[in-house]
Amino acid sequence: MRPYHHKNIYTKSLGCLYLFIMLFGININAKSSSEIDASIESAIDRFTNEIQGAQTYLDGARGILVIPKMIKAGLVLGIEYGEGALVVDNIKVQYYRAFSGSLGLQLGIGSKDLIVLFYDDEAMDDFIYSSGWQVGVDGSVAILDMGAGGSLDSTEAQDPIVGFVFGHKGLIAGLSLEGTKFTKIWPDAESESDDDSIEAFNENALD
Repeated sequence: MRPYHHKNIYTKSLGCLYLFIMLFGININAKSSSEIDASIESAIDRFTNEIQGAQTYLDGARGILVIPKMIKAGLVLGIEYGEGALVVDNIKVQYYRAFSGSLGLQLGIGSKDLIVLFYDDEAMDDFIYSSGWQVGVDGSVAILDMGAGGSLDSTEAQDPIVGFVFGHKGLIAGLSLEGTKFTKIWPDAESESDDDSIEAFNENALD
């Protein structure tokens, strides 16, 4: 198949996906910081209340990246999208957008929460100071699953970056974050001076 045929298929798939999103009313517009903050608190509450042993993992983390209500939708082209923040010592030091895309038949809509824990200072610094951090390119994330007896499987717990993906039925098994990219966002920032203030706050919070 010639190259332009591949491009044509991709373009048509993307158009179908956008139509699919509009028909089902999926909102991927940027949220305010207060909306993101509220969703983060709800996601952490669900994580600690519904998953046995979750609080122990949170307590040992250097930083906690929370992307709540990450939306997945697709026809031939699938996308996953969400907004959240990196939390260090109970301070949201930076807001992030998570995005991934894939080709293949994947009809449907879904939502899930993503929590990524940093246990290593160097790994977290690499994440914070990158202009865009992609799983599988800039670092790896070990996804933890439910082990025997209903508690978290600790076999991957020694990794510097550990992730949890969960929905309304608990942890979701068999998933990978490979290809997911995290980029910085500044909700509510309306001017360059706002951006400078947020950057200064982040630097002070991480000292």
